[in-house]
Amino acid sequence: MTASSLSLAAVAFIFVSAQTTAAAYLDHIFDSGTKRVKRKITWEPAAYEPVPISKEIELLRKDVLIRRGEFGKLYGSRQLEVELECCELGLTFQQALSIRKQLLIKKARMNHWKLKEKDSLKGVISSFQTQKKSLAEIAVDLDLPPVSIFRAIMARRVLERHPDLQAANRRRPAGKVLQSIIFEDDEEYVDTFLSKWELEELQSAKKRDMIGYVTNSTSPQDWENELYSFLDGHGINYAKEEDLKSMGTKSTPDCLLLDDVSINGRKVRWIEFKSYYASGLRENWWFTKKLLAQSKKYEDEFGGEGAIIMKSGFSETLASSSTLFLDSGPLSTDFICIY
Repeated sequence: MTASSLSLAAVAFIFVSAQTTAAAYLDHIFDSGTKRVKRKITWEPAAYEPVPISKEIELLRKDVLIRRGEFGKLYGSRQLEVELECCELGLTFQQALSIRKQLLIKKARMNHWKLKEKDSLKGVISSFQTQKKSLAEIAVDLDLPPVSIFRAIMARRVLERHPDLQAANRRRPAGKVLQSIIFEDDEEYVDTFLSKWELEELQSAKKRDMIGYVTNSTSPQDWENELYSFLDGHGINYAKEEDLKSMGTKSTPDCLLLDDVSINGRKVRWIEFKSYYASGLRENWWFTKKLLAQSKKYEDEFGGEGAIIMKSGFSETLASSSTLFLDSGPLSTDFICIY
């Protein structure tokens, strides 16, 4: 929380009924003696307009974003191929990468049955263990992330050797063993379960997989800090997500505004920020639908509409939403494309 107005507010929250919504709580605080400060923000967009859906559709038709069995980052000629198409269409490379990642996640989910169906998994295990087929080759055959394939193979092996562990869910013992092998956290587990060749295959697969193998990144937190610095610079009082969790709210946007704030003429009660692009493609609508459902939860909880800031911009299909969608605006030069 910002120090100017929230230390007493946090204490006051203790005396508010657990059933009281955050919206009612804040109204109670500001309607009983403390007037909300009015703040007006002009958010200059980084782009001239939301991205026309026609550009996304054309990029998809170009058939450059995804390849069978390819689930890693783009390098070299593949990166250049996508960059050139982006410049031709007036999209940024980051927007294309975001669209691509959403497509890859969807594809991995749709094809995951191949690792669940008993006979199919048996064939995958035989290809890897007996025929010594590489994970890269199997990834192309199944059109699945190589580390996801490895995880399915190792899950069966861990459970066969330790049936008492029962399940390979990452929160359970077998799952923890599996995670230790994949992340190479425990040398004893790695030596016990993997041959030298299998370890080399795992290490190679991790370099080519950003869907089945996800590592922690500091970039989303850095992006959040940019917004907090912006709000501090405008003297705006707010509560961060961790503050809301400590206060016991059901929903926790990244930022709950405690002043009476309007952005580009629209009143905003909360802000959520995402470090990707909000696609309007039908193929990626599941991700955008989650964003809209999330905003509805915040509106119900805090009694007001909010804003979602998309670091890499958003589709024109979201411009008419009750939630105010914004691009990176004054926070980033993400949209500058220099060749």
